[in-house]
Amino acid sequence: MYAMAQQPAYSPNAADTNAQKQIIIIHADRINYQKTDSLNELQSLGGHVAVKQGKSLFYCDSAVINKYSNIMQAYGHVHINDADSVQIYSDYLRYLGKEKMAYLTGNVKLTDGRGVLTTPTLEYNMQTKIGIYTQGGKVENGKTVLTSKEGYYYEETRDVYFKKNVVLIDPDYKLKTDTLLYNTYSDVATFIAPTTITSENNKKKAITSDGYYDAKNRKTYLGKRPTIQDGTVFLTADEVATDDSTGFGEARGNVIYNDTAQHVMVIANNMKSNNKNKSFLATERPVLILKQGEDSIFVAADTLYSARLSNLLKYRT
Repeated sequence: MYAMAQQPAYSPNAADTNAQKQIIIIHADRINYQKTDSLNELQSLGGHVAVKQGKSLFYCDSAVINKYSNIMQAYGHVHINDADSVQIYSDYLRYLGKEKMAYLTGNVKLTDGRGVLTTPTLEYNMQTKIGIYTQGGKVENGKTVLTSKEGYYYEETRDVYFKKNVVLIDPDYKLKTDTLLYNTYSDVATFIAPTTITSENNKKKAITSDGYYDAKNRKTYLGKRPTIQDGTVFLTADEVATDDSTGFGEARGNVIYNDTAQHVMVIANNMKSNNKNKSFLATERPVLILKQGEDSIFVAADTLYSARLSNLLKYRT
């Protein structure tokens, strides 16, 4: 016998809205009815169970439904098909039909056709299309993998709001932060808290608290005065944008470029760079500082351009 909390009697004819929330049995190999009192009538289902509520379909090995409270407990190979937009799987489900709230535990997996969320437990509201996990979760979207302690999934926008110990691993970068917004459709991660980004070989490192990383197009924007280290080169500016697919980048606003190996510093308001040929173009009142022992040479110009000698000779011939 299954113990169910007593709730006010449910009558499918009481209101159209309540009737639409009723859990309807589609199929079961075995069905057993048990009425314990006037407020509890249990339907025990076993074998290839299939039920529905509106456009949502539920599948499992066995289930118990309280007809009056409209609460279902499902066991084994639980599968929710939420209007063909989201598929959710678990070992166990407690479903409140009136509120359309699903509480899933054990090997929970949610997929929207692009990203796959796995977590030990999940609370999913089938009216607002919002899923919440608080015991750790992982989202895999192609080659991008994100993990966090807590997460909030918004089905209508395909956004996942990660909180606490957030780690994003991409083939090119690894990102660590406390709060991150990620879209499974566009594959764009938006930074809204202090964030550290390191390259795969740990030679390049960026620290920021604002911006985004577009993993699909390999583009990055960093705001609120980020700091970037690439080997012995340090760059600070009000905002920095890079495109890893082309190698081009641009830094804007109070730019400070410091090459500690070459003892060269450049101060400007705009600096464009080409990472593939190791060149840069500094404009908007640029100043070049060459450190030579205890002395420094200052060079001011309208435009400063630096490149390898072999590349410069190409333009002179």
